[in-house]
Amino acid sequence: MGKLTLVESQKNYIGKTVICIKTGIALSQEGKSVLLMDLSSGKKKISEYLNVNESIIYDVKDALDEICSLEQAVIEISEKLSLLPCPRIVGKLDAITQEAFTEIVKKAKESYDYIIADVDKVSSSYINFNLVSHVITVNNNDFSCIKEFNNVKNIAQKYNVNCILPLLNMYYRENTKKGTAMSAKDIQRMTGMDMDVVIEGNPRYSNIGYDYLFSSEEDSFSKAIKTISGKLN
Repeated sequence: MGKLTLVESQKNYIGKTVICIKTGIALSQEGKSVLLMDLSSGKKKISEYLNVNESIIYDVKDALDEICSLEQAVIEISEKLSLLPCPRIVGKLDAITQEAFTEIVKKAKESYDYIIADVDKVSSSYINFNLVSHVITVNNNDFSCIKEFNNVKNIAQKYNVNCILPLLNMYYRENTKKGTAMSAKDIQRMTGMDMDVVIEGNPRYSNIGYDYLFSSEEDSFSKAIKTISGKLN
């Protein structure tokens, strides 16, 4: 039976979708069968990052509404990596029911080792936390992150999901020295969450493409993903 991981953030434009994709790729390269489920309203979809946007016939909403089967909606990216794509039509993803979400995840768990779902927020009403094994929450080190990390932790723990993996992205150490941002150590102290997964701020990460996603380059991004994927096993 497969495991469901939610990748969420309380902020926009924080790299959540790329982290979701990279985590799925890392697990698939370890020989695990992975389904990326795109439930995010973000501007750029997983299908665009993976260059399969034009291959979409059915999407995740069609599968949720039983217009098609799960298998008909899934796009195979590689031998071990598949995608249940987000609709290309704006607004089509609105009004997901928890019942539909539950059924599609249960079906996916029968075929995949891991389902990595890109969601807007962990507070989304359709989420059935009985099916969730891990929550990856992505944030940066500005001062609002304390409240946001704690909010995610409180919601997840309310539903007995205790495997919450915080990831600091766009982390600029020079800003902590200037006093304009928080250090990972201070964030850890104030949230009670281990801040051991950090992606250093780097302008090149702002325009990540297909080749980089599948590359084996050793940098702070790939090291963070390796740590995260290891925690999901």
